[in-house]
Amino acid sequence: MIKNLLIFFVFSLIHVQASTGTIWSMAGATFGIDPRLLYAIATVESNHRPLSISANYKKMTSLQKQRLLKMLRIKRIPHNTQTKVISIESRSLSEALEVITFLDYHRYPSFDIGLMQVNNIHKERLQKEGIALHQLLLPATNLKVAAEILSDCYKKHRNNRNAINAYNGKLYGNPYYSKVENELKKLLFPHEKSSKRLFYQIL
Repeated sequence: MIKNLLIFFVFSLIHVQASTGTIWSMAGATFGIDPRLLYAIATVESNHRPLSISANYKKMTSLQKQRLLKMLRIKRIPHNTQTKVISIESRSLSEALEVITFLDYHRYPSFDIGLMQVNNIHKERLQKEGIALHQLLLPATNLKVAAEILSDCYKKHRNNRNAINAYNGKLYGNPYYSKVENELKKLLFPHEKSSKRLFYQIL
């Protein structure tokens, strides 16, 4: 199965690499979001690493945590434990596919995938759209899904702070919005050391 998925991803990634410069504008135009905002979120979420996977160990059982760490050690897949998550930085597509297959098969409750760190809580929604979790390793697919989720957050909350925090999964008492705003300032004002407040909105 992994071999067949790798063949699929090789051809898909060739196409993505040829059009990487446009995926931000395409996703932004499709869902009415400033592509620079999407880029800033990707910086905060994964630092633009499409194979990045984060598993929330606060929501795991102790046995799940032990099994995951054991698997990562045996496979020698780079990882580190942060405040709330086990951050997994696969060195190859095959490793990332193996990690996602393991997490999904063993029903881990919360893990984030790829460029925009899309959470597996959206699995049912993705299935309705014909998208499998492992396809979130494709930057263009991941970005499209994330832009749609963010668009829904804007429709529900109608302001930047709440919509962006909602994308991260916690509406109040969340520093996430400030992190995204700081990254966006670097894009909008690259030569200025400014504390100016941004008032941007869904397009």
